[in-house]
Amino acid sequence: MAFGLQSTPPVSDSSLDLAELESIQAALRAAAPSRGTGTTAEVDAVPMPLLASERDAASARPNLTDVIARWSRRMTRIVRSYLGEVDLTPMGAEVVDAASLVDELRSMWTAMVTTERGGTLVIAIGGELIEAGAARRCGAAATPESAGREPSAIALKLFAPIGEAVLATLEPAWNEAFRTTLTRADSDADKLVAALGRDAALAATIMITGSTAGRVRVFARPEVLASSSPPSPTVPADAQAIATALGGVPVEVRVELATLRLRWSQLRALAAGSQLTLPVFVDDPLPIYCGDVLKAWGRPVVTRGVLAVEIAALHVPGGGRP
Repeated sequence: MAFGLQSTPPVSDSSLDLAELESIQAALRAAAPSRGTGTTAEVDAVPMPLLASERDAASARPNLTDVIARWSRRMTRIVRSYLGEVDLTPMGAEVVDAASLVDELRSMWTAMVTTERGGTLVIAIGGELIEAGAARRCGAAATPESAGREPSAIALKLFAPIGEAVLATLEPAWNEAFRTTLTRADSDADKLVAALGRDAALAATIMITGSTAGRVRVFARPEVLASSSPPSPTVPADAQAIATALGGVPVEVRVELATLRLRWSQLRALAAGSQLTLPVFVDDPLPIYCGDVLKAWGRPVVTRGVLAVEIAALHVPGGGRP
């Protein structure tokens, strides 16, 4: 469901993803002055200058997204055997601040693997599924009420065999994508921080929903997954030219009220006057997407008789619902 925006949020200072960079470059090429037909052979517009780290991230994001999709398919059977009927949804890759991950990793089951090129992948599993998996290993028939709580140290230890079983399905997925192997590495808090460094890192997430909830996350420095390619030619950027080009880039804004799943029998029974109960409250923040990229959270309002959305908060990469 799409709403009109009541106000324009300030420009985000988060890193641009690959789709946004391609849109900007396309706008710059369209805004470039045309060349006369009597000159020498035409030359394509020079792409926007990118730092080496940005080039690595742009090249690595599709690779990590591909690995995550392959891994999700391979781990589904293992996860369901331990946690019951759950669904796995790969969310793709994003650039995150490595220094901000330290607190998040403390409450998750973590592991490290190294690639043949010497790079390191950090795998982290967290959420309610830690307590749920630990309870099932102890013979509990029901999932414990652990929503909002960090898993205990005992639960993390009991979950370790499940984590190792899930981790074992990563190497076949990695081998399909890169034709190389992974090696299990010893890890502790200091080694995890050293592996990710203090700069930008790539993160990809597999969301787990159903009988329990949680997430499987993979972190790596961009150069670990970047495809080797020659650097792009660069020229100094004209800030005014970029601003002018951006002003002509069309952006689709989409606001999602909620997502609902129905059985086929329920869908066939729908008729005029049927009511569908959505799994959200009236005051829950609504996700606002720009070109399929989550950018902000909003709340529905009515202004001059028109339904609109008021920006409540800007999305922070790696963050959740406010």
